[in-house]
Amino acid sequence: MKKLISTKEAAEMLGTTEGTLKSWRSRGMGPAWVKLGSAVRYDVELLDFIKRNTRVPSVRALVEDRRGAL
Repeated sequence: MKKLISTKEAAEMLGTTEGTLKSWRSRGMGPAWVKLGSAVRYDVELLDFIKRNTRVPSVRALVEDRRGAL
């Protein structure tokens, strides 16, 4: 069974605000969430969202990262 957390807790884990998460929900963006009665909850791991949204800043950074030159 997955552990669910509040919007406040999810925002803290992602380094954003509750308002941003609310905005993302209304636009169909952001991490997956469930509604239980009037409460919105997120999977505590949030890993799928983080993995989908991880970006490499440039090709050079990617090359340097692969070489271990950072």
